[in-house]
Amino acid sequence: MEKSRADKIITGYYKKLYGFALSKMTDIDKAEELASRITLEVYSSLLKADEIANINGYIYRIACNVFARYIAERKESAHLAIDSVFLPDNVDYTKKLIDSEEAKNLRREIAYLSETQRKIVVMHYYDGMKLGEIAEKLSIPLGTVKWHLYEAKNSLKEGIEMKRTPGTLGINPVKFINMGHSGYTGNKGDTSDFLRNSLTQNIAYAAYYSPKTVNEIAEELGVSPIFIEDEVRTLEEYGFMDRLGGGKYRTNIYITEVTDETDRKKQLLNEEYAKILCEEYIPSVLEAVKKLDMSKIYIPDNDLNLLLWAAVILAVGKKSMDAEMWEELGKYSVKRKDGGDYAAYADVEPDFDLSRNNKYRFCGDMTRTNERYSTVAWQVDTYYDNRTGGWRDSLQSDFDSLYEHISGRIKKDDASLEKYQRLYEKGYLVKDGGKDKVAMIVTTYGGDELMNLIPDPDEKLSKKLEKYNKEYYELTKDCVADHMLPLHKATCRVKWTSGRMRMTVIGQLLESGLLTLPTEEQKSALSTVLFCDVLPE
Repeated sequence: MEKSRADKIITGYYKKLYGFALSKMTDIDKAEELASRITLEVYSSLLKADEIANINGYIYRIACNVFARYIAERKESAHLAIDSVFLPDNVDYTKKLIDSEEAKNLRREIAYLSETQRKIVVMHYYDGMKLGEIAEKLSIPLGTVKWHLYEAKNSLKEGIEMKRTPGTLGINPVKFINMGHSGYTGNKGDTSDFLRNSLTQNIAYAAYYSPKTVNEIAEELGVSPIFIEDEVRTLEEYGFMDRLGGGKYRTNIYITEVTDETDRKKQLLNEEYAKILCEEYIPSVLEAVKKLDMSKIYIPDNDLNLLLWAAVILAVGKKSMDAEMWEELGKYSVKRKDGGDYAAYADVEPDFDLSRNNKYRFCGDMTRTNERYSTVAWQVDTYYDNRTGGWRDSLQSDFDSLYEHISGRIKKDDASLEKYQRLYEKGYLVKDGGKDKVAMIVTTYGGDELMNLIPDPDEKLSKKLEKYNKEYYELTKDCVADHMLPLHKATCRVKWTSGRMRMTVIGQLLESGLLTLPTEEQKSALSTVLFCDVLPE
């Protein structure tokens, strides 16, 4: 029978069932208890049944059977079992229980009830409200209140008899690092903003490998579900958790968890193929750079090394910027309530020393576009620059101000003083012989135009790189949860363009002498290019 039909029947019959219970019991409290049991039994039976020819007879038989069992139970004991605490019939068990040593356990178990049941128990037993008042306040039928109260009592009894112990996360919580996004953030930020504290991180981790209810997450963390509910609700609301059947939640974040052994194998694999890239691809990139029309490119101090830094990182990452890959990754992007549209990701902080990976630090590719000026800025943050703040501090307004300075749209006066102070602070403008010098590569090449001048890997190399992508996937597929494997596989399609691979290539080129380290002045705008229609003088 459909739930809506069962709800309608049970609501219509509740007064009759309560009248039946009153006719059998002289004590009102016992009548209420019996009515609750009958209501629960009838409602459960209706949900399982098909259409019933004689509904009156059907419900009456259930009521009689429940009454018979109730009497049999009372004969077995001179005491009533209420919430796992056995008290004589004539004792006000609520006050007795609150004053008892088990009050602590009771309060704990009340926290594990569903939100509705918790409200009913607190309002009835702690606030002294009658069931009818509760029904009115919660805007639900009285029969539903009775049913919830009966279920709550059973749950409390089972919970108090159960020894609850915190799960692994309650004793040894995880910590997330490298939290970020692939896509566009909303007005509330990205993954790191929503998972900014240990509680939310461990909630997300608890439901990552297998779906869990709020209570199961709470048990794993060893905290009250009351502190979990709002956090889970927010994570679901903004797309970081999905609600599944049975009240279970599953984390929708691309969380990676690697061992020391796997991390070392990853880097060995990167070193092997970075060497191949340096031998079979980078020479063609350097050759292409030499053929560029330098009248279209401004390089601070005409330092070709600075241009090579950008060209190599752009070239190895070229495929990570093609439309086909973004379309594939877009399938896993989540449109979030705050306007964000991105796949969220994070790493579990490992138990080994991460400092060996410092030189592979990478944040990008960050693009900033101004349609009014028809400008595009590209930037990646790496171990070798001196920028801090990541994507949050890679501001469109800074590139706009620099373009306005280059194009003569602003002059250095009181109206533009703040813009110039910011450009000096960022190191995009520096003083050179008493004059302002643009410290960033600027080009009148269009972004697509320049990228088309950088060659693709040839067919022979492409096959090797495909082999790398597959090897990387096989090596790391156990580092993510099963439901994240499709996204993991998608990112591995062009894994050779990853930030860590690009930095491994940079490291090998530095060792070989094809690249040299940037100067302190160059670090501020390293691996940054402004595409626009005019060059600095």
